[in-house]
Amino acid sequence: MPTAESPVTLNGSYGEGGGALLKTALCMSALTQKPLQIHSIRGATRKPGISPEDFAVLQALGKSTNADLEDDDIGSETLTFTPKNLPRRIHFSHDIPRSGSGRSPGNTLVVAQTLAPILARTGAISTLSLNGETHNNNTLTFDEFELATAPAHAAQGIGIYPSIHQAGFGFAGRGQIHIEVEPSAFEPLHWSQRGGVIAAGARITACDTHSQFIADAVTASLKLITEAGYGDQVDQIEMNGPEPGLCVTFWIKYERGYGSTSACLNRGGKPSEVVARAWEQFTTFIQTTATVDPYLADQLLLPACLADGPTTYSTSNITRRLKTMAWVIKQFTPIAITIKGTEGTPGTITINK
Repeated sequence: MPTAESPVTLNGSYGEGGGALLKTALCMSALTQKPLQIHSIRGATRKPGISPEDFAVLQALGKSTNADLEDDDIGSETLTFTPKNLPRRIHFSHDIPRSGSGRSPGNTLVVAQTLAPILARTGAISTLSLNGETHNNNTLTFDEFELATAPAHAAQGIGIYPSIHQAGFGFAGRGQIHIEVEPSAFEPLHWSQRGGVIAAGARITACDTHSQFIADAVTASLKLITEAGYGDQVDQIEMNGPEPGLCVTFWIKYERGYGSTSACLNRGGKPSEVVARAWEQFTTFIQTTATVDPYLADQLLLPACLADGPTTYSTSNITRRLKTMAWVIKQFTPIAITIKGTEGTPGTITINK
């Protein structure tokens, strides 16, 4: 039934003022059945308005909740989202680059990560088939999602099963992933201390890349993890795809926690430079006592708010994005989210319902 509640009105330029604010607000609207009105979408970014990536999330949640949408075009800086029912299972296919005009960027894993916790509460299996970027710098890669995000969500009781059918490297890459989300009972995390190392390794994913480049990346990655005492597990995966590329990922699993970092080869770059960039980010995380990396800290937040019981975890870097997401969640529901620490430093996140 349509809700008669007054809408939650948000300024999309608040805090990090980007896509995380909008996506979190859409998820909370779907979960609470409170209509959303938002203006100044992505107002703190260089390109304001609904992005093709946002549009994919909006279309999926709109379908799942049979929502009424106003001003939902790509580029719109305002939006009204009115869900008519609680989220229901969907089988959703979407081509992110083709949803915009021309060659539009959009990360398939960011879309999948946003939607999966919501679909896990529907009581039935949902599937997502998404075309777009799968490997790029400064954003979630498929390898990080498979090696850290999905297992960390599994610790929260959420069943997410990803597969990749085609790699999409770089800006507006045209890869293809498939995600199956099972109905799940959310569980709290008690990750104040990481405990010992269970497993660690590296993954080299390449597409249409010279074999010597791949071999150099494998050799350099193996040397680093071996010297650091993390064993000798280096996986090498060669993918098909329309764009050439090479991605290096380091990952680690603790008794209570996960972390991963990725870096992709820039045009004219060297494999050694890619390995060094990924390793620098990785060591920044492992040299702390944090239980999750900064990006995973964001990804765990909303599901933790849905679990039956208190959650605690720590991160190596409190981001403005994390603080903004916490603020958005609290606009929809009374919940105690405590972030101890200042932006840009390690800290602890505690959620009490």
